[in-house]
Amino acid sequence: MVEKDESVVNLEKTGEIELPEFDASEYIGKVAKIESVTEHRGSYGFYIKVATENIDEEAAFPVIASRIFGLQTTKDDKGEDLIGWGKDTKLGLFLKKMNVSHYKELVGKEVKVQTHTSKEGKDFLTFN
Repeated sequence: MVEKDESVVNLEKTGEIELPEFDASEYIGKVAKIESVTEHRGSYGFYIKVATENIDEEAAFPVIASRIFGLQTTKDDKGEDLIGWGKDTKLGLFLKKMNVSHYKELVGKEVKVQTHTSKEGKDFLTFN
């Protein structure tokens, strides 16, 4: 389980800053290996984050493609909690495409990098 750091701090010098621009287009179509799959609990339930290795070793910061998949919860016939995915969910279809039966088997598999534009208009790297 991931714990939140809820430390109280006093930031004396804050303000608007210029953030570096990121041109994601040069990475579209590159092939990268999945390096990690991490499990999380968020405000809307459980999810996994699947992330690639660093795509550009020469960049000033790590360039990583990632994708979030939600997990569903239900109960079995004994009332026990179950966490997982359906075969026709985004995760179920992705696992089938990658020819694995569980998301922990994704590490080491290759994916083709794509971009996705957020609601705020920012591009980030992902894969399908």
